[in-house]
Amino acid sequence: MELILESPSILKKSMDIISEIVLEGTLVVKKDYIELVALNSNNVVMVIFRLLSTNFEKYDVENEEQHITINFEHFNDILRRCNDREKLKITLTENSLKIITLGNNPKEFELSLIDFVDENLQKIPDLKFPVKIITKATNLSEAINDLSFIEEGVDFIVENKKFIIEGKTPTRKGKIEFKEDIDIITEDENQTYKSKYTINYLKKFIKGDKIVNNVELSFNNDYPLKVEYKIIDKLLLGFILAPRGED
Repeated sequence: MELILESPSILKKSMDIISEIVLEGTLVVKKDYIELVALNSNNVVMVIFRLLSTNFEKYDVENEEQHITINFEHFNDILRRCNDREKLKITLTENSLKIITLGNNPKEFELSLIDFVDENLQKIPDLKFPVKIITKATNLSEAINDLSFIEEGVDFIVENKKFIIEGKTPTRKGKIEFKEDIDIITEDENQTYKSKYTINYLKKFIKGDKIVNNVELSFNNDYPLKVEYKIIDKLLLGFILAPRGED
């Protein structure tokens, strides 16, 4: 396997987010894209990452499917040392992943592989979402940051064609309504949809606004939340977050 990434920026920013959520996992290198589907340690968050071959100047994959199991914190440490303006070469040996910068002063790093266990591969669950919200990624980020004092969790609510995020502590309350740059799609406009999610995970997800302009949110009553950042023909960075029960 030999890959040459035109610009490592998308990979670096994505891995910076992923490494805060999932310690280790398996990158599956397929014919047209690299994919990661992994659960965090307490099975609350599923990460879905797909980097398409169109990002690469060279995408040479010998086998139909290759599995690269690595520590993402260590991988992220290496990527941070790679210049966004320099191409990145990635090759696979029997026991390691080699990352080489192709600049004036080439850097070469090597990351040991973890033994691949087929049973650890995750599948994306078949979830049905009656409501989808498309808004600017910065809108979501600002709302979550403004409500970050509510550690107990915040409610996502769609009612009367409005999208609201709100929460409260014993001493404080917060409520934010999205009015600009938003598209709300529901199966039933007369129904109210509401579910609570842990804000500490949401604070990790919203770093996707450094990669993508828009974000898609899908949920249901007391149901998992799906958060997706997409670049057409280049990237999917998604998260599925379990709902938080009432205290």
